[in-house]
Amino acid sequence: MLKRYLKYEYQLLASWRTLIPLLVLGLILLLSSFLSLWSGSNDHLRDYELAKHLANSSMSSTLPALFFAMWLIQMVSHLCTTGYYSSLLYFGSSRAKLFIYCQVQLAACLVLFLFISFTANACASLFFGVFPWQLLSELNLNSLLSYSLFLYAIGNVALLIGLFKPGHLIVLPFFFYWLMESWLVSSLVRKFESDYFRMAPLASIKAIIGNAVLSPEMLVVVCFYLTTILFLIQRTIFNKNFR
Repeated sequence: MLKRYLKYEYQLLASWRTLIPLLVLGLILLLSSFLSLWSGSNDHLRDYELAKHLANSSMSSTLPALFFAMWLIQMVSHLCTTGYYSSLLYFGSSRAKLFIYCQVQLAACLVLFLFISFTANACASLFFGVFPWQLLSELNLNSLLSYSLFLYAIGNVALLIGLFKPGHLIVLPFFFYWLMESWLVSSLVRKFESDYFRMAPLASIKAIIGNAVLSPEMLVVVCFYLTTILFLIQRTIFNKNFR
């Protein structure tokens, strides 16, 4: 079953409708890499120090995850509106298998996004005298794992939105909510000097990345949100009338 799902993903990713958004996503990540390298070079960082700076900034930035989520929302919405998921059900897949397939699809997109991100970093770093093997040697595996978990959580949020309310314009409310929550949480934390406001949905998920260890309370909150999102995705798939 997994082999068949991966074959589906290859066919999707090989189409021009997917390649064009991936190209745009790659250009955005390339620009982000240039800005990070330029900042590091202004601090007189060179070679392995600059590579470490780029690796750390890539694994701690939440902005690329926003574009990752928006890309996923658009892709899932397109698959819903074109009847791709309904065709899987029509040709014998159960709704339980469709839920598993969506998770496999998310994992494949996550790996592809990490590959594009590394390729963008490697291409941009060549202009600053940093080579790809230097980036790999300075990559912290714990940071990579936490960043992957962060993308997985954000990806499930995007998957839920795309399944529940398919439509290309649905990315706009998500985009504005991302900005509004970030601004509101930071303002309330400064005003009341309390970290409880960081337990907002997206703010708590963002706490996964970085060097700080999650507190027990924050760990419970993150697990609660992720479990709730997975449950809602399952219920949406089981109850949705795919056309």
